[in-house]
Amino acid sequence: MDWDKIVEVNTSAEVDIDFLQFDLSNPRFTPDKMPEGDTDVEIVRQLARSADLGELIQSIATSGFIKIEPLIVMPLGDKLTVLEGNRRLAAIKCLRDTNFAKDAGVSVDYDTTLAAATTETILVHRVDRKEDARDLIGFKHINGPQSWDAFAKAKFATEWLDSERALAEKGAAALRLKDIAGRMGDKHQTIFRMVTAYYVIRQAENEEIYQISDRIKKSFSFSHLYTGLSYPEFTDYLGMEKLHHEEDPLERPVPSDHRKELEHMLLWLYGSKSRDRQPVIRSQNPDLNTLKEVLRSKAAIAELEARVSLADAIVTATPKEDRFSQHLLSANNELLKAQNTLDGFDPETQSELEAISEAALKRASIVHRNIVASIRELEERR
Repeated sequence: MDWDKIVEVNTSAEVDIDFLQFDLSNPRFTPDKMPEGDTDVEIVRQLARSADLGELIQSIATSGFIKIEPLIVMPLGDKLTVLEGNRRLAAIKCLRDTNFAKDAGVSVDYDTTLAAATTETILVHRVDRKEDARDLIGFKHINGPQSWDAFAKAKFATEWLDSERALAEKGAAALRLKDIAGRMGDKHQTIFRMVTAYYVIRQAENEEIYQISDRIKKSFSFSHLYTGLSYPEFTDYLGMEKLHHEEDPLERPVPSDHRKELEHMLLWLYGSKSRDRQPVIRSQNPDLNTLKEVLRSKAAIAELEARVSLADAIVTATPKEDRFSQHLLSANNELLKAQNTLDGFDPETQSELEAISEAALKRASIVHRNIVASIRELEERR
């Protein structure tokens, strides 16, 4: 196909929709949002689930397809791959063929006459390399109205950094991650943490330490990892170098002698279907902070590595004096709640509570006597 006759490089033109194909490497397709196949139907089905096609379909059906912002495309074989605009392409395909939409699980309850008339041809802008479209795509999807999820942002930025590193190895001028982050509109060093976490995952998969596809949950909580790596307790456990945000993350962030720690970390965060292991992090708050506390104690780390119980490990990590005060404060708070709901006691149906309250009183007396005795002993020594 002589694409120069249809649309020249770095120019815009209207092309027949049949020339366009979806981008299978679309950053939107993260581990938990992958299409089940490579057909247009499966791709649109996934975009409908994860990228909110309904509002876009309604807009195009009501107002027609407005050709202001071109789809960004790149020639690949006898088609133009859509690098930017896959949602729009999906919506157009559904509106132009309602049977296709039905197969993809998309409801099109609109008059499609106007949509069909305005989508005979589609305005596209042609580039010859993905790199040529990165500035526009990155800024739009990092902070723009169609923001990607964290993993998609990390993948996009990492692939961009990889290509810049390849240029640098050839002696050519290249961008650093801080430059890439600036072009993507990131001002909070979030991209640095995301790319570092992406490299950690890629290292684990490349070195066959852990596969994200083996995680327990269908959803993939990438934020567990990149948030954890912002804490020194996590990076120290993994033996990772402390890098300033002005520096580029290492492509292999975890040293070879910490492979086992990396495996433990990813198992704690995501579990494993093949090993029938549940993750210890059920929710980021409070579990991630609990894990951070555990990682401060060698004994607690050993407990967690051996028994895979965050509850047991945090007990080991917490000094006895802290545990005692926490338990006493908690018990006192619960007794206060019981006191405030005394009118809920039914002596006819809850007579067993007499024995329970007596046991609680005895335990409270033992604790009180020990506290008083310890205080008196300390006063006498003084």
